[in-house]
Amino acid sequence: MRKFRAWRGHRKAMYQLKVKVKELCETRRWSLNELSRRSGVTYNTIRRYAKQSMTKIDVDSVCRLKKTFNCSWDELLEMQGDSSIGSAAEQSGR
Repeated sequence: MRKFRAWRGHRKAMYQLKVKVKELCETRRWSLNELSRRSGVTYNTIRRYAKQSMTKIDVDSVCRLKKTFNCSWDELLEMQGDSSIGSAAEQSGR
C-alpha cells in the first residue's frame, strides 16, 4: 500500500488533503456504500475520507476513486494548509 504524505520542503509544513467523496457522491446520488461497491475501496476508507481531511492518503484507493468518478485530480482532491508557503513561492518566482 503506497501512502502519500502531504508535506513540503525543509519546513515540513503539514498540509491536509480533502478527498471530496461526499460532494461527488451527492452529485451522482450515490451512497458511500454504492461508491465502495463500484470502486472496490473499503467502506471504512471512503467514510474516513468523507468525514475528515487527511495528512496521509492511500494512493491506490484515491486512484480507484478518481477512475470510478471519472473526474480530474482537482475535482477529487483539495489541498488545505499553510497558504503563506504558496504565496511566498509565488513571490520568489518559483
